[in-house]
Amino acid sequence: MKHIDPRQLKSKGKLHKAYFTLQLKGQDQFSIQQLCDAAEVTRPTFYKLYKDIQELRIDIHESILAELKEALTIKNPRPLSKTPKKEMPENLRLLFQHIQIKHIAYETFFVYQPDAIFINGVKEIIKQYVTDGIQSSQSQDKMLRVKIELIISYVTGAYIESIIFWIKENYEISPEEMANNLIEISLYGPYIEQPTIEG
Repeated sequence: MKHIDPRQLKSKGKLHKAYFTLQLKGQDQFSIQQLCDAAEVTRPTFYKLYKDIQELRIDIHESILAELKEALTIKNPRPLSKTPKKEMPENLRLLFQHIQIKHIAYETFFVYQPDAIFINGVKEIIKQYVTDGIQSSQSQDKMLRVKIELIISYVTGAYIESIIFWIKENYEISPEEMANNLIEISLYGPYIEQPTIEG
């Protein structure tokens, strides 16, 4: 890993911020000079860190996704039956707290200027979290109603859409409540009482 001194780290932060500023202004195409002007850094400073804007974009992706992965890593895997209910939403709470802290990035890449590469990166991390969760709960195939691959895809899609919903609702629901809601839906479904199905 390339060593970065504090001044370069500060410049990286400025460039990341400027990237989002230009994106949120609707400028999905901009020059390195425009980016440097917005960041108040020189072109030589930019080229010390990145070869082009695409490399900057990937660096932004990687730094945010690394934090997301940390939030969704199950630290002490154990069977669902041995997990206290109050501990179940912990990773999802960290997920929503992470999104709230990095809200400009998620608003940009998920809503205002959708970035397929970033969204796919988020999907892959959530998919791994869901997979690990099922495995750590020691679910056996015979206990599942449908194929495990379908469950993983279904839950991953639901989590992605929940993130978009939360962003568009301007984070009115707290990270804790969002996490609790998703756990409740995952375990018990959306109904207070199970509906009677005729036939």
